[in-house]
Amino acid sequence: MRKRVIYYVDGNGWNPVWEYISFLPVDERDKCFEYIAYLEEMGERVRRPVGDYLGEKLYELRPKQTRVIYFFMLKKYAVLVHAFRKKTDAVPERELKLAMNRMNDFIFRYQKGLLQLGV
Repeated sequence: MRKRVIYYVDGNGWNPVWEYISFLPVDERDKCFEYIAYLEEMGERVRRPVGDYLGEKLYELRPKQTRVIYFFMLKKYAVLVHAFRKKTDAVPERELKLAMNRMNDFIFRYQKGLLQLGV
């Protein structure tokens, strides 16, 4: 099922995933956007090597050494909450915690009517 991709933006207007990707070298940036487009098209059907389930409702896209963490919301949205360069086999706990905090913040603000997802 096709998904609409949304970038997490914090309460101050900062978009951490977009900012991270925008500073990557062109080939890595292009690969990230290619994987994000694939996520839009494939939704929950994304599998390795493109993506994987991390647990706790979080998933990852795996372009090169970059990891883009996201979650699904309301059956039609994929929300990108965090991006980082992976340097070890396992996803570091601090990166997972940051992604989880952003996911919870996004859901909280949505439930309080502080943000809208669009059409």
